[in-house]
Amino acid sequence: MLPNFIVIGAAKAGTTSLHWYLAEHPEIFMTKVKDPGYFAYGVDGEGQLLWGEPERHVFPVRTLAEYEALFADAGGAKAVGEASTTYLECPEAPGRMRALLPAVRVLCSIRHPVDRAYSDYIMHLRRRGLPFDPARELTASAAWARPESRWMRIGRYHEQLMRYYEAFPREQIRVLVFDDLRRHPQAFTRDVYRFLGVDDSFVPDFNTPHAAGGIPASPLLEKVFLRAAASSVKTWIPTRTANWFRRLRGRTLRQPPRLPPDLRRELTVPLRDEIQRTSELIGRSLEHWL
Repeated sequence: MLPNFIVIGAAKAGTTSLHWYLAEHPEIFMTKVKDPGYFAYGVDGEGQLLWGEPERHVFPVRTLAEYEALFADAGGAKAVGEASTTYLECPEAPGRMRALLPAVRVLCSIRHPVDRAYSDYIMHLRRRGLPFDPARELTASAAWARPESRWMRIGRYHEQLMRYYEAFPREQIRVLVFDDLRRHPQAFTRDVYRFLGVDDSFVPDFNTPHAAGGIPASPLLEKVFLRAAASSVKTWIPTRTANWFRRLRGRTLRQPPRLPPDLRRELTVPLRDEIQRTSELIGRSLEHWL
């Protein structure tokens, strides 16, 4: 048993929420391990990663046997899938995916590049227990805001998505926009369910926060949550328990300062051509990003 659809990213663009909205559907099977990263993993003759950073990228599943085992309980599910945000970034992932799963359907959610980078950077600080300094972070010279920072590079979607359009027929790819998830979550999920050929009248739990962003009110408590999340990669817990845990964690996070509109516009200007090319590629207006 192998998947017939895969969510490839992007990180901090609603991918975790999408994973759970898919997992809740009675006709869909999602792996209990999120971000298995199988198609992004590869090493050279000396055991060094061909792609990725050891301190940042985790590859829980590295062999085909381990990957197949993720889907052992899929049963008679109409749609069988997994979600790994590393697949959008990794140049080798589309080719590896096509070689093993030529008929697979590909889902990708994208978000305004600047908003995505800012959210990703806040997560970076949170996971490392680092403080958020508005005077430092809310400037064009901040580490995350520099054009070639890894946070901003992920938001250059055109080249990354093009690799998938070159590997698979267009009808097997669905690119989603994060703004739709925030404004019209039910319409967003119905579109996804229709793409996968399952009952689109199903309504998932929109009240539980998934991968909630923010600044921890208590760094110590955040460490506890992160340890629990890491252990859940290896040990499955019931959905009801997991949702209770997520709601509890959400109450311990404070909203970060809003990105100043002038700074957002300044950082968007160099990305205008990139956004327009992405818009043309996916056949969807992104004028509201400009």
